[in-house]
Amino acid sequence: MEPNQSIETESENNIGASSGPTPYSPPRYSGNLDAVFGIDVVGWAWNPDKPDLAVMVELFVDGKPIARGISDQFREDLLSANIGNGCHGFNVRLPSELCDGYEHRISASIVETGQTLGSSSLVFKSTESLEGALDEIQSTVLTGWVRRIKNDDEVLPVTLLDNGKPVATAVADQPFEGGGNHRFRIPLPSASLDGLPHLFSVWVMNPLFLVGEVSAVAPLITTPEDVIWRNRGPYLRSYIVPAGQFRYESLRRQLRMIGSQAGKGGAGNDATIAAHVAQLAAVHEEVIRGFGIERKEFPPLLFHKPDRPKVSIVIPVHNKFSVTYHCLASLLLAPNEAPFEVVLVDDGSKDETTAIMNVVKGIEYVRNENAEGFVRACNLGAGLARGDYVVMLNNDTEVTAGWIDELLNVFETFQGVGLAGAKLVYPSGALQEAGGIVWSNGQPWNYGRDGNAKDPRYNYVRQVDYISGACIMLPTHLWKELGGFDEAFAPAYFEDTDLAFRVREKGFKTVYTPFSEVVHFEGVSSGTSTESGMKRYQMINQPKFRARWADAYKNHGRLGQQTDLIKDRNVDYRALVIDALTPQPDKDAGSYAAVQEMRILQSLGFKLTFIPENLEYLGAYTEELQRMGIECQYAPFTPSVAQFIKQRGAEFDVVYITRFYVADKYINLIRRAAPQAKIVFNNADLHFLREVRMGIANRDHDRIEKATLTRDTELAVMRRVDLVLSYNEVEHAVIQSHNLDKSLVAKCPWVVEVPEKVPGFEQRKDIAFLGGFGHPPNVEAVEFFVGEVMPLLRNALPDVRFLIYGSNVPDAMEALESEDVIIKGYVTNVADVYDSCRVFVAPLKFGAGLKGKVAGALAHGVPSVLSPIAAEGLGIADGREALVVSTPEEWVTAISGLYKDPEQWSRISNQSRAFSTRQFSFESGSRLMRAALEQIDFFAPNEHSVLCPPQK
Repeated sequence: MEPNQSIETESENNIGASSGPTPYSPPRYSGNLDAVFGIDVVGWAWNPDKPDLAVMVELFVDGKPIARGISDQFREDLLSANIGNGCHGFNVRLPSELCDGYEHRISASIVETGQTLGSSSLVFKSTESLEGALDEIQSTVLTGWVRRIKNDDEVLPVTLLDNGKPVATAVADQPFEGGGNHRFRIPLPSASLDGLPHLFSVWVMNPLFLVGEVSAVAPLITTPEDVIWRNRGPYLRSYIVPAGQFRYESLRRQLRMIGSQAGKGGAGNDATIAAHVAQLAAVHEEVIRGFGIERKEFPPLLFHKPDRPKVSIVIPVHNKFSVTYHCLASLLLAPNEAPFEVVLVDDGSKDETTAIMNVVKGIEYVRNENAEGFVRACNLGAGLARGDYVVMLNNDTEVTAGWIDELLNVFETFQGVGLAGAKLVYPSGALQEAGGIVWSNGQPWNYGRDGNAKDPRYNYVRQVDYISGACIMLPTHLWKELGGFDEAFAPAYFEDTDLAFRVREKGFKTVYTPFSEVVHFEGVSSGTSTESGMKRYQMINQPKFRARWADAYKNHGRLGQQTDLIKDRNVDYRALVIDALTPQPDKDAGSYAAVQEMRILQSLGFKLTFIPENLEYLGAYTEELQRMGIECQYAPFTPSVAQFIKQRGAEFDVVYITRFYVADKYINLIRRAAPQAKIVFNNADLHFLREVRMGIANRDHDRIEKATLTRDTELAVMRRVDLVLSYNEVEHAVIQSHNLDKSLVAKCPWVVEVPEKVPGFEQRKDIAFLGGFGHPPNVEAVEFFVGEVMPLLRNALPDVRFLIYGSNVPDAMEALESEDVIIKGYVTNVADVYDSCRVFVAPLKFGAGLKGKVAGALAHGVPSVLSPIAAEGLGIADGREALVVSTPEEWVTAISGLYKDPEQWSRISNQSRAFSTRQFSFESGSRLMRAALEQIDFFAPNEHSVLCPPQK
């Protein structure tokens, strides 16, 4: 098709500098929104001045931002039309929640400038007359059902998409348990069976309807795992088996650790590295080889025995030498920061285990001449433990990278933890256990058994009733205080469940972490039948456990009912947190604030569920929330925010929403699906106020007109919620002046950690600005400072540099650089900025809300010079905690005075830190949030049992 033409746009240059670096001209763009194919929106965009750079485009549905995409796809029609090199097309998928039967208008803009793309919008409409669902993939077959609501007799064709591309079709004509013939069965095509991650979706194409989506690693082979192991021969490719992903991660981290030691000099160091690499290669092969084939030769394993181990790993064994050897090899393969020792307890073995010290060096070995069982073997081994923490580890396990560090992190992150345990997975990759539940009849339950180990339900840190003893960690002093496993449960079974209840009786928490992953070859050591052998003690010991703890578990819920609620029983309240994006606290102040607010809610007794509107899983950023004990929802496990609210809205006491355009979409749905929930809206900053100020500052009447539309929507949202939170008391007055008594407004806390010590005057140099440049006020602040302040400041402070830090620096800002204006860009740790500059500046010309960059500077004791907008809402006094100025001449006087006067510098530094301790502490923030919630008759308890990070 021919590319649709659009009008080129170019924004005005708003820098009024008369000297200094040449002001830059914002980029000009052209492009268009071409068509909607299915739920894919197609168009193109480019910057003729920089044709090699991809352009980021934002889609709007009915005037609200919904998705983003990059214009980097090649299109022959663009090349033929002489539009750059043709690589300027984009294809952005609409969220499935728009398939609701209503008509929607689609528009787009350039993210960097906000310029509208093209001259017209597109119309999208699907159907709501169908219903259906997918099952999980079984081996290589995807099954599900779909039917037309008003015509139950019709048989519908379906299409399978693999990562967005059609790959197979089927007909939903098989018997359906709900009546009629509406089930389908789609074999995955051979091209998809590659052992790689895939997003499979099933659609009815006419009328357009998404049946469902499922994320899966498609099998590379379908031969059962145990068959592979028994018949693998002398060499097995590591990626064949599901555990290969864990072994790859172990190698990756080991190589990184080796690399950090390389180049430190000395033949001894080189020899140590060489020995480390040689053993790493050997144990990697041994772990891959496994224990399924008889063999006579076992390469030696060498453990480093630390003088002061942090952790003591106790491994009880009875025969099964090759199984134990595999476990020990995995301990050497999987790296950890924490030093550990291994205590091997030989419980009456008669096989090669008796000579294990001839093969394995650097471990403690202790032996029972006669087998006494798991309980007594563990207690014997723990008596030799020298570490601060003791771990009980089955020998029929394979550990993974960081498994010890992640268990330790639970104790270091949360208060009052007495017992921590790992996620157990089968060799097939399926989940064995994500913590345990004990029901009101005393029956234990492995939560998540045989489920998808990647499902978000199983992948956040949380309290549990118990953890299976295949891998548990306790502080050594607590283990000794409890007397270890109770020998009333000897030789084995229910000793781990009993231990968890005794830990809780002492006032400590039992915590599961999914980030410590252990492969458990269940049944290898003790079999699987409860009719004979050691396993029969499972039935013998169950009545003992039930009799002892009946009062503790009697209110634990009926067996198998409301499992996903019961698994979080140790909470006072439940809150759903909805935001546009997953917080990235190292990149913008708003993200930092969002994380702190979630911590505060946890401190008030809430179990939190977080869902970003874009449903993206953002790796470490998502995982850090999960490590905090926050349940995170993301695609494809959650297909849409709307569907999640419909399915689970009834469980929440509070729905906490940030950003008005997010709240506007879901308030009505929340009222229908979760009528019991209070809706708390955090406006982050008053968007229309910022837009008005920006329009006035730039004499931009179009922007002012747009601000009035934003105002109407934003204020309407505030009238529809139960409570509005705002950081800035100036904004409180603006909101109330418009909405009168229709909006209940409270102050939202801002939390900043105040360091105990900061570098002094002489240890610092230069002046600095910090801010995310995806936020327009920060861009214009830097333009103003470089254009109007720096020419004067060079005379007052020659050789002093202006350093510009922050994420998402636009390419156009490069024109501002000079010898004394340095763009540093993104910085991992903002303390590096605050602790190195002598003066911090925030020359904001417009904006709203509380400025996190300024609060951070105050907390770190770097004297700051601020514009009135930057100081707004903080409660600081000019000349006491900071200096507030307006004109370029005032900026120069204030900065040069601070830069040259150690006495003034120290006075303001000390006062700003004292102010921050009073205003921005976690304790102060918790009080503010509690007071805010009490305005809507929501009273958090003073004491609670919820798992939450400690106050800082």
